[in-house]
Amino acid sequence: MTEVFSERLKSPIPTRELERRWTTIQDAMKKEEIDVLLSQNITQYMGSYGRYLSDTTAENAYPQSVLFTAEGEMHFVAYGGPPLETYPPKYAVRGGTTCKNRPYFSPFNYTHEWEGKIAMEWLRDKKIKKLGVEMGITSMAYYDYLVNALPGVEFVDISDLVDRIRAIKSEDEITFIKKAADIQDKVFSYLPGLIFPGEREFEIRNRIFRLMTDLGAEENIVIMGSAQKGEVFVPYPSHLQNRTLEAGDQLYICLSNSGPGGYFTTVGRMISMGEPSAELKQGWELALQAQKKITSQLQIGADPNVVFAVYNEFLIQNKCVPESGVFAYGQGYDFMERPSIQPGEKMTINSNMCLAVNTNIVSVKRSVYCADSFLTTASGPQRLHRTPQQIIIA
Repeated sequence: MTEVFSERLKSPIPTRELERRWTTIQDAMKKEEIDVLLSQNITQYMGSYGRYLSDTTAENAYPQSVLFTAEGEMHFVAYGGPPLETYPPKYAVRGGTTCKNRPYFSPFNYTHEWEGKIAMEWLRDKKIKKLGVEMGITSMAYYDYLVNALPGVEFVDISDLVDRIRAIKSEDEITFIKKAADIQDKVFSYLPGLIFPGEREFEIRNRIFRLMTDLGAEENIVIMGSAQKGEVFVPYPSHLQNRTLEAGDQLYICLSNSGPGGYFTTVGRMISMGEPSAELKQGWELALQAQKKITSQLQIGADPNVVFAVYNEFLIQNKCVPESGVFAYGQGYDFMERPSIQPGEKMTINSNMCLAVNTNIVSVKRSVYCADSFLTTASGPQRLHRTPQQIIIA
């Protein structure tokens, strides 16, 4: 039977998928004797576990938090107050039983304890002994208030427990992930007709934003960089995309948007405004070789620390700058999530993980970039994008 949702919900996740998550996390919490999971959310791009538990996300630094018990009860705390309706509204509360709101915002220092006070009242009534907190996201003021207000309660980092669960995608999640990749492929098919000499990078970005949104994307991230033929350049975020494009330029565009339902994927290609140079073609071939080097290592059970070292050895052998940042990472509701291919990651590669793979071929004489998202399987990573792996000529 087809589920019926409010028309205000753009692309709700099936209830069966939410129930799968709740049950899996509850079982894990009980094994660790964790009474309640607390997750605070302030943004949709790297938005904590709130959406994973509730299919509801914060936006534009408007904070909210979810408290989820080992028995399955869910409580929302969010900004706002009368005469506006309670947020999240009842039709958007998936699994939640109670919602409380107060007008707290991060710029107002005198409200920093308000969110904690609401949560504390509810937690104290539950007489909990062990609270699992997503340490990397929760604000210091929120955390400190609860620690002081709940003496005798043990606070533990819940991140490893939940990250290992959400990193492995279900059949429903993979369906949504493929929708995001499909939107990006469609956008790239239009790119040659969206790029013109004499325009600034942000003008191209604006057209891409409109197109992605019209096709069903929810959150849009466009990384872009350009230079004259033969110059070394780096991709930049939106506030640095002001360079004027010229005939003969080389350009890199990388889309990291989420599709319907909020799942992120990533794809990036080099673009030549005119016939690409021989050096760009050579660099592009090396970028594809680099991608194959990474993906050949992303086998089930692979250690990200080893993959990092093997890939950097490849770059050094080819006289490229080795990576010190994050070039391959998991994706889901968050633009970047675990596992990450970098030193310190303890999560190994498993089946049904979505990973973005970015190859950055940078040397003294050239810079060439490429990106695709992959789904890990028992037979090796499968590329999720249909966009041809070739230089786009605009």
